[in-house]
Amino acid sequence: MRIASVDFVHTNSEIVRFIKNYKLIIYKACEKARLNRCDWEIVESEVALKYAHGRINYDPALGVKDTTYVFSIALNAAHDQMRSRHPERFQEMEDKDWNSIADKHDKYKQREAVDDKVIVMEALRRLVKKCHDKKKIEILLRYVVEKTDRTQLAEEYGVTDDYISGVKNRWLPCLKELVKEVQKEDQKGKLKFSHVDMHFFKPYMMNW
Repeated sequence: MRIASVDFVHTNSEIVRFIKNYKLIIYKACEKARLNRCDWEIVESEVALKYAHGRINYDPALGVKDTTYVFSIALNAAHDQMRSRHPERFQEMEDKDWNSIADKHDKYKQREAVDDKVIVMEALRRLVKKCHDKKKIEILLRYVVEKTDRTQLAEEYGVTDDYISGVKNRWLPCLKELVKEVQKEDQKGKLKFSHVDMHFFKPYMMNW
């Protein structure tokens, strides 16, 4: 992402780094707001502009984590986008959507945005680094997440049933271990997101 630097208090490289660090958090806020996926990048750009203009200044003294702080900003931007693009959908939102992110221990009543789904997605990024074979990752996701039949996968990928079983037996335990690793980092407040291209397996996680 590159945007004009007129009146900005942050450089373009700082803006790019900020978005890389919080992209998942911004998208999670869009998902929470039930915003169409085609509008997520608009929210991402709006958050980037707020940061560029110095309107996002995280202060640890606020009593919340940085991810929670950015999540609340992105959620507001997502709701604004919903109002302007999909007013009928915004009207259908129920109070429980707000209650689901409330946390009595959080000064701003926002639940920590790094939830189970985001943790699994980070584990998948790390799995990509370990495996280096996108085809195997796709097979694993389709077999485990989509519950696609092993024989069907074997036919589609031109391999044997044993190959599909081998992929599952080799990489599913690895994925589970990575999930535990990410969970521990999150609990200790040391979680760092990997900058790994995940576009190739997004189609297999649409309904996850």
